[in-house]
Amino acid sequence: MSMASESSWVGRKPVKRIGGMSDALSIAADLGFSLSPPPSQEGLQNSSPTTGEKGEDLIRVLRELTTVQRKIADLQVELQGRKDDKNVAHLTHVSEMEKKIETLARITTILKDVIQNKDRIIARLQQPYSLDCIPVEAEYQKQFSELLMKAASDYGALTASVADFQWSQNFKEPPSVWGEMLRPIPVALASCTRFFEAMSATRESFASLQKLRVGHFDSPLPRTPAGDPSQRVPGVSDCLTPPPWKTETNFDDLGIRNQRRQHLDQQVEDVNS
Repeated sequence: MSMASESSWVGRKPVKRIGGMSDALSIAADLGFSLSPPPSQEGLQNSSPTTGEKGEDLIRVLRELTTVQRKIADLQVELQGRKDDKNVAHLTHVSEMEKKIETLARITTILKDVIQNKDRIIARLQQPYSLDCIPVEAEYQKQFSELLMKAASDYGALTASVADFQWSQNFKEPPSVWGEMLRPIPVALASCTRFFEAMSATRESFASLQKLRVGHFDSPLPRTPAGDPSQRVPGVSDCLTPPPWKTETNFDDLGIRNQRRQHLDQQVEDVNS
């Protein structure tokens, strides 16, 4: 049975596969799509030089593009390196490192001096007013400090006197200039006197007003009693009659002040003339 079946397949053709390129082209032609004919051998021979030239141009452009891309990458790397150098220039620059080295050297020298002279520094801190040329014992430190305080005040007064003396030597103006400089002094003194008198009167007035407000008086004040004791309200004291103002000036005081002001004005006029 098997031999008969094998003999039956020998004379047959292989079954054609469906879905190949030829079937796709035939279906496209049936649907109305135009298909360009395959290029002939002559066309291929004629177009081969042009295609080769275009391919060479494309390869050259690609090589140039690759070269430019490499250069751009190198520039980016260099730019990033320069940015990093700029960010850490204050730490890695040669001049900055030299400055830091010099600063460290100075600090090291100062520390060495402090360590070597620590005994002298401690002694100086314990005796703040002692000098190298004036050794002071511990029991005399208080007297020495007081002496220095007095000497400082005397030195300040002496310095001011020397400055005044130097100014008087350098001031070589004629007497007329001296007169011009001294002329406003009496007027200023008179103004100061009037201002002082006004301030004194104001102070006395405020003092009297404060006494009246508080209720403390030097002399007993007359009280105004109620007419009928039955009309008094419990818890309410009698009314107080305030005394006359102590700062109230009489005619004699006004006359004395007017004479004093006239005398000062006369002195000012004499100086100005």
